[in-house]
Amino acid sequence: MPNWIVYGLIAFVCFAVNTIIYKFAQQKGNFSPFYGALLFGIGAMLLFGLFFMFKPSSDFEWKSSSLVMISGIIWAIGFLSVAIAISQKADVARLAPIYNANTLLAVLLGIIFLKEIPDASQIFRVVAGAVLIVVGAVLVSV
Repeated sequence: MPNWIVYGLIAFVCFAVNTIIYKFAQQKGNFSPFYGALLFGIGAMLLFGLFFMFKPSSDFEWKSSSLVMISGIIWAIGFLSVAIAISQKADVARLAPIYNANTLLAVLLGIIFLKEIPDASQIFRVVAGAVLIVVGAVLVSV
């Protein structure tokens, strides 16, 4: 199994557990989604700071670093939206499939902007998978 699949599975578990822990904290405490998102961000910064301390990188370049920072800001807006939805008593079982339909948009943007066009043998599976993602998100959100 390629390493990237293992890392993808680790991300899958971490993102799922993260949402449950955040919802549990929201239910047990009384804090705004903005405060929760701030604490979430501090936790992420602490972890990445720890990694950076032990494996510093000298590969700094403004253009790509700026794009990564913009990516982080966009991700933070998405997480803040999830935090607000959870604070408004959204069911994780209905919310998670909606925001995880981002897979469809990521696939489409990858095809359009990164030219990651699946070959002929994979195109049916990619299209069918994307359609199933959208159908699943619609079914649980209605």
